[in-house]
Amino acid sequence: MQSLKYINNLDTKKVKSFTKRHYEIIDSLESMLEKGVPDLTMSQIASNLKISLRTLYEIAPSKDQLIIMIMDSILRKLGRQALDSISNIKSPLKKLEKYLFMVNQAVGPKFNTFFRDIEKISGLEQVADYHADFITNMTEELLNQAIKMKEIKEIDTKAFSILLGGIGREFIKEKNKLTYSSPEESANSITRIILNGIKVKN
Repeated sequence: MQSLKYINNLDTKKVKSFTKRHYEIIDSLESMLEKGVPDLTMSQIASNLKISLRTLYEIAPSKDQLIIMIMDSILRKLGRQALDSISNIKSPLKKLEKYLFMVNQAVGPKFNTFFRDIEKISGLEQVADYHADFITNMTEELLNQAIKMKEIKEIDTKAFSILLGGIGREFIKEKNKLTYSSPEESANSITRIILNGIKVKN
């Protein structure tokens, strides 16, 4: 299984200098940003957190960098939770279904704030791309394992991993806005259909 590797969006020396208080503030920022903090200024964010603006700038040099860091942090946690949730599952196919349903939360309501303005924040799309690539690679690996275990048919695992890893992200685009279901619900529904379609029938 792959080891978890993440990009670092902050200067390494700065991260190493973070105190327990800094990490407490980062946790608070995650909760705030889920509710739409990108519309606030750095000064307003600091005021809402009841901290000094100087302390906030110790964490990130700008609002854009702050948003990028927090999104990356939230996606890391989601990724770890997804991997932890499948660690005791033996079947590669069941692992994959559980994993994809977990990571599809990234296109749920919790992340609307980030993805709504993703093109307006320089560097944010690259972070999203990185995590999407990780999901695609993990999906391909589990599909290959499922073939070896004769759980699924012989397929082009690269093609299927790109499809399965990118479904949710397509649904959050404004041009593809859904009417009857959420991006997360639709991604899960289609994921289930695809996986059922490639299963080896007993």
